[in-house]
Amino acid sequence: MFTTLLAAVAIAASHVAHASTSATPSLLLFSKTAGYRHARHLVSSIANEKGWSVAATEDSAIFTNGSLSAYSTLVFISTTGNYLSTNESDALNDFLLNGGSWLGIHAAGDFGDDMPNWFTKLVGAQKERYPPNGNIRPDIVTILDFDHPSTSGLPESHNRTDEWYAYKTNPADDSAYKVLAKVEETYIDEITLSPELQHMPPMHSISWYSMYEGVARAFYTGMGHTNESYSEEYFVKHVTGGLEWVTGTSN
Repeated sequence: MFTTLLAAVAIAASHVAHASTSATPSLLLFSKTAGYRHARHLVSSIANEKGWSVAATEDSAIFTNGSLSAYSTLVFISTTGNYLSTNESDALNDFLLNGGSWLGIHAAGDFGDDMPNWFTKLVGAQKERYPPNGNIRPDIVTILDFDHPSTSGLPESHNRTDEWYAYKTNPADDSAYKVLAKVEETYIDEITLSPELQHMPPMHSISWYSMYEGVARAFYTGMGHTNESYSEEYFVKHVTGGLEWVTGTSN
C-alpha cells in the first residue's frame, strides 16, 4: 500500500511540474465526433506553427492521471453528450487543479446532464437548445473586451454565419467569467414570442474565459460549427488568441 501511495504521489508531482513549468506547450486535442476534422486541422496547424507539441484522440481512455501528465493544455473540439466515465472525469479535474489548462470549441458546450456538476463550472454554460426556426444562420457578433488575445484586433461588430446555441445560463451573470463576445440575436423576437424560451438570458454571450477554481485557465467559444469557420480569418484569429491565452504564451 505504501508503495502504491508513493507511486501515486510521484505521478501527481510529475503532472504538476509538467503542466505548470513546461517551456513548450503540449496540447491534446480531444473530440468524440468524426465530423470536425477541419477543427483539428486548424488547431494542429496553429500548434505546429508556434512550435508546440500536439496530439489528437477520440478515445476517452486517455483520461488517466498518468496519461494526461504528458500535456499542459486540453482542447475539446465539439465534444457532445456524456462522454467521460467517473474515473475519466476525475482525472480531468485533477489535471486542471494541478495546473493544466482547457479550451473548448462550439459543442464542447453541448455536454450531457450526466457529466459532473463541476464540468459546467469549467465550460461556463451548457447548451439548452438550438435557436428556433433554423440552426445555422447569419448574426452579428459584438466584441465586449478587446484586451484579450482572442479578441484583440477583431472588429467591434462582425456579421458571420454559424450555429448559435441557446444556453441554460449566462456567464455574464457570474463574476467568475469574463465575457468577450456576444451575439446580437437577430431572432430575439422569436424568443420573446416563444413561452418555453422566455427564461433564456437576455444577453447571448458566445465567448468567455475564466480561471477554473482559481488555478486553471479555461476558454470557451460557442462559434465554430461550420467547416467554413476554420478558414475564416476572423475565427482563426479568435481561436489562435484563445490558444495563446490558455497556454500562457500571449504577449
